Parts: sequence; C-alpha cells; structure tokens
Amino acid sequence: MTSFVFAAVAMLIALVPAGITIARGTLADAVIGFEFITSVAVMVFALLAEGFKRPSLFEFPVLVALLLFGTGLVFVRALERWL
Repeated sequence: MTSFVFAAVAMLIALVPAGITIARGTLADAVIGFEFITSVAVMVFALLAEGFKRPSLFEFPVLVALLLFGTGLVFVRALERWL
C-alpha cells in the first residue's frame, strides 16, 4: 500500500470528531460538520484512486463533489427555519 492509502485512512479517522459534533451539536454545528465530512469524503475517494493506481476511478470523486454541493444546499434549505 502506498502513502496515499495511509493518508486516506488518517483522514477517515479525522472524521470521528465531526461525527460527534453532528450527533451532539446544534443545528448550525450539524450543517458545518456535514459540509466538512462531505469535503473530506471526496478527498478520501481521490486518495484511494491514486493509492490503488486506478486513474479511471477519479471520475467518481468529481461526480460526488458536484452532487454533495447540491445536497449541502438542500440540507441547509430544509433546516433554515430552525437555524
């Protein structure tokens, strides 16, 4: 395994505090945690594609990045009356 895979695992471990913030924080904290987790997930997918030497898998992180931007906006729109 390459250093890219180890970096991806380290980034996944770094998501634990964000998950706790989403579960126990306020709604504003949950929105920030959600956006953080989605951006880190895209980076993890890109790191894994490079780590396993699969250039064709780089399409997935790009597609996920576009879709997750929209889901963040929907999440905020649904919660705007409580924020």
